[in-house]
Amino acid sequence: MKFIEFMLVRILEAIENVGNIFDNLTDNQQAIINSMKANPKVSAAILAEIVGITKRKVEENVAKLKKMGLVERVGGTRGY
Repeated sequence: MKFIEFMLVRILEAIENVGNIFDNLTDNQQAIINSMKANPKVSAAILAEIVGITKRKVEENVAKLKKMGLVERVGGTRGY
């Protein structure tokens, strides 16, 4: 039972930490993540239009989100 209690405490701590991470994101970063959730294949150019920032700023924010481990590239960089 002690192990189960230990694991439950660790799980609760992890859940709290995830909430804290999202609280620390900028509005633009939250909008980028939400847009990526809605359409995982969305381009930086489309994200720039949706969020209302430049494509370069989208790329900078995505790089920060990658560094935080919140997003990752899956697949190639080309459409084929």
